[in-house]
This record gives sequence, C-alpha cells and structure tokens, in this order.
Amino acid sequence: MNIKPLTAFLEAGLLALTLGHAWAAEKPAAMDGTSAEMWGKRDGTKTNLVRGAWLKDSRFAMFIHWGLYSELGGRWNDTTQYGIAEWIMRRAQIPVTDYEKVAGRFNPTNFNAQEWVQLAKDTDMRHIMITAKHHEGFAMFKSAASPYNIVDATPFKRDPMKELSEACVAGGLRLGFYYSQTQDWHERDAVGNDWDFKNGAGDFQRYLKTKAVPQIRELLSNYGPIAGVWFDTPGPITPEQSKGLVDLVHTLQPQALVNSRIGNGLGDYETLGDQEIPRLPRPGLWETPDTANDTWAYAWYDRDWKSPTEIAERLVRVVSRGGTYMLNVGPDGTGRIPEQSARILREVGKWVHAHEDAIHGTDATPFGPLAWGECTARGNTLFLHVFQWPADGKLVLPGLHSKVKRATLEGEKIKTVREENLLIISVPKLRPDILIPVVTLELAGPVEASREAYVLNGCRNTLEMGVAALKGCEVKAVNWMEKFGDWKHMECLAGWQGSERSATWAFKTVSPGSFYLDVEYTCPAEDDYSEWGIRCGDNNLTFPLIDTGERTTRKAFGGELPRFRTYRVGVIDFQKPGAQQLTFGPTGTEGKNIRVAALRLIPVE
Repeated sequence: MNIKPLTAFLEAGLLALTLGHAWAAEKPAAMDGTSAEMWGKRDGTKTNLVRGAWLKDSRFAMFIHWGLYSELGGRWNDTTQYGIAEWIMRRAQIPVTDYEKVAGRFNPTNFNAQEWVQLAKDTDMRHIMITAKHHEGFAMFKSAASPYNIVDATPFKRDPMKELSEACVAGGLRLGFYYSQTQDWHERDAVGNDWDFKNGAGDFQRYLKTKAVPQIRELLSNYGPIAGVWFDTPGPITPEQSKGLVDLVHTLQPQALVNSRIGNGLGDYETLGDQEIPRLPRPGLWETPDTANDTWAYAWYDRDWKSPTEIAERLVRVVSRGGTYMLNVGPDGTGRIPEQSARILREVGKWVHAHEDAIHGTDATPFGPLAWGECTARGNTLFLHVFQWPADGKLVLPGLHSKVKRATLEGEKIKTVREENLLIISVPKLRPDILIPVVTLELAGPVEASREAYVLNGCRNTLEMGVAALKGCEVKAVNWMEKFGDWKHMECLAGWQGSERSATWAFKTVSPGSFYLDVEYTCPAEDDYSEWGIRCGDNNLTFPLIDTGERTTRKAFGGELPRFRTYRVGVIDFQKPGAQQLTFGPTGTEGKNIRVAALRLIPVE
C-alpha cells in the first residue's frame, strides 16, 4: 500500500483538524489509574460492522505490554512498587532525566518475534496488539519524530515492531499497535507528569503536532497493513482531536480499526473496562482486555497466574456474550515471556484448538442465563460449554424450540429427550477430563429459542440484575481497583429511593426443590442492620444486611473501596414446578446506599 502521497494531504487537512482546537481550559481529569472514566465514554460507540467484520472471527487475541518498565520489573531504587508495573514511572514519581537512563541499559537480546507469534498460534489466538508507546513516552519502534526510541536510545538497536510485523505476516496473524495518545510522562506538553511538569502548563497541540501524530503516522506507514491502533486513557481530549486521530488512521489504512478509547464516543468498536466481563449479551463489536496474572507489564513479584480453566471460562463468558477476549502477557526486560505464563497459555490453546468452531466466529447465546455454563452459536449449531457438570447425568437446556438433529459430547453421540420447553441431554455422570466439556447440538433448522429465566436443581443459580423489574432502584455499574491495576466490576441494584422500592424476578422451575438464598452486597456503616425482605410464593423472609466495611476513599490509590460479602438469608422451597416470582427489597426507609450484586439460589444437598 503506497501511502506516502497522502502525507501532504494529511499535513494540510487532518493535522489542521486534529490541532485546531485548544486543550480544555479546565483542570485535566485525574490520570492516576484509579478512575474508570479514563476508559472513555461508555455505551456511546457506534461499532463499524463492515470494517470490523474480521474481529468477530478473532474471538481470542494476545495483548502485550512491553517497554522500559519491563526492564525495571516493578522495582526502583531497591524498592518494590506494587501494582501495574507499566505505571512505575508515575507510581515512584521518577524524574524524566532518571527514567531516560533506563534506556541506556535496556537490551532485550532474548526477544524473538517468531517465538511470540508461535505462542499466540499455539494458544489459537488470531491477532496480537502490542504497546508501541505506553504512557512512559518511550517508542518501541524506530521513530524519526523522537530520538526517545528503542533503536536510537538503547544498546539493542533493533526495531522489534518491524520484526514482529514480519513474523505475524509469516504466521498468518494480524498485528495492531497500542499508542497512548493523551498521556506521555516524558513530555511537558502532554498529560500525566505532574511531578516534573505542572499539569496543564504545556501546549498539548504542540505535543500532538510534533510527536503523537507523526509517530502514529509512522506506525501506519512503515509496518504494512495493520489490524488497528489501540488508543488508551483519552482523559480530557476534545471530540475534534479524537476525530482527527480516527481520520488519520482511516485515511492511511482504511481497513484498520480504532477502539473506543480514542474517546468522545468515537471508534470502530468498543473496548470495555480492564478485566470487565458483562453479565448479559452485548450488541455490536466489543472486546474485553484481561491479564494472565494481576499486573499487565512484567513484575518480578507477580506470580498470581490464572489457571488454564479460569482463562478458558473467562474466554467463553466473553464470547458467549458476543465479544472478543484479549488476554495480556508481559515479557520481561530481556524480551522473554515468563515460562509459567507461556505454559498456561499453551494448555488453554490445546482446548481452544480442539473447539475452534465453538469460539472463533461464533454468535452470542440465544438463551437467558444458563446456570450450568454458557452457550455459543454458529448457524444452526449450538455449543454448550458446561462449567458445572450434572451429577445425575442429565443436562437440562431450557428455552430451545428447534428440533435437534444430532447431539454429541466431545465428538461422541449422546441422546436427548424433549420435555415440554426443556431439552434433557444425557451425559456421563463422570465429567470428561478437559478444561471445559462441550456438548454440540446440530439443529434441523435455524435456532429458535427463548430467553426465559430458569432456576435448575443441581446448579448454582444467579438472578441477574439486568433482567429484574425495578421500582425505586436502578442497575448501576460499580468499578474499583482491588490492587493497583486489578480491576473489579459489579452490576448492582442501587439508588434505593421512594416509598416503594423493590426488584422482582420472574423465572421458572423444572421440579420441586429447596434452595439456599444468598445475597451478595456491599453496605456502608450508615446502613448497618437495615431490614430487607424476600417474597416468593409462600416464602416470606426478613433479615438484616450488616456493614461490610466499605470505604469511600482508600489510602493506597485513591478512589472508593467497595467491600462485597455474601449473606445467607435462609431456605426457599418450591413446592411445584412452573412459573415463579421473587421480590426483594428493603422493608422500611433504611438501606438507601446498599448495593446488591447478586441473588443466588443454591440447592440444599
């Protein structure tokens, strides 16, 4: 693709659009890594289904955080800076002149682009997104726009982005680049460094013109066709500035995608919050970025690797809701991906390779929440991913109206029986010894299914907040940083106001049974011991919800610290199968600030 003739056009047109508006006069938004607002406007991105069609076929991807911070590995001046390692410059308030010296010893001679690509292929990932320039401001590619880059400022003298792009082409993978468009702690005119430079004192237009736009153009011009540019932490960037960068990408590489963290509701697809997995299917093109351990870049102390089963289940949850799961690895300062991480990814890859048709290119589940696991769909075929194996050998699938032509478990034919609106699938009582057993249903025609909710015997059942009928309350997203960089997300019932306050769930039961009712919630001190009630048929229970110790602010990182706990209310009996209704809410005027994340019905053994 010959894009050099477009340079003059960009200089005259797009650059003028990008730079023609002053940086917001008000104080810039906090850039301390604790505000979910850094991820950009939520639910405002209109996804581009044409340009982004390939993303649906790449449901599993590799994210790579690699930079000068990888050389430090979470330590500065013999002190460990716990938390997301790529933020160590800001966490330790390292002066620019001192941080620049790290480049002088950064020599990742163990870097091997072919090995990285092979690991992604072994894990059955379809594309890679890597940090070309993170908030530290250091370019991991050859840049004429700034000498602060891996070729000119380190003894390594190689361009790993060039080598990786060539390896991806040879390996049949797509490659995209992460670029921090707003934060750059190395530059006075950018946002984020308030220990060397006074925030807001610089000229952001000059930063865009002299560094950001030229470097983004280099990434778009020098590495062949790319999957896209992955922007991050838009902060106070203006709509005009965001649009200018989007236009820059689309003009130079029309097929490349821009994610929603460009800011201001723009982008071709939506990037959810770090480690955020929605509870229900979500429309459009979207992805969830997640980590293999706690942090994103390499940290010497972080060995909290997610297990192969946990990663596989998180992948399936994202895909079953209609998204792409982008899992991060953090190579160390020598350029080597930690072997523990690589070993776990290969184990996950064995399962994904064996179930490619159930992952890549699939559609979201056509059903309501399934207590035992998740479902993905491809045309007239359904894939049932069974997390909770039925001890009695009967897997109950509610809501399927289509006729089943053939059912298999890991390739072996199994029997099914229809009972009214239920499909009873006979499976071995002994669970297959794989990460996630998959039952495949080949249908005689198109998928016809309902999203009715069911409570099933033998399973842990969750009543999802998003499907309740609400009075005097609302569903609110609660996001907080548990450890620095380790985000948690809850969709909660909150804002209990007015004289009538309740949430009601309608569902069906398959057979009589007794269930423990658990409430997962967070409660501030002022709502301690407020009284709440449950009404469900002949079951009427009242109970107090007690203080969980949450705090509105915390010492370490700022921001609130919700503290969720689970309260066992008691036992609810369903005497007859069929339609049920459960209503939950406060009995009086107290409890206004309590947030409820889940109600669960767990069979009494």
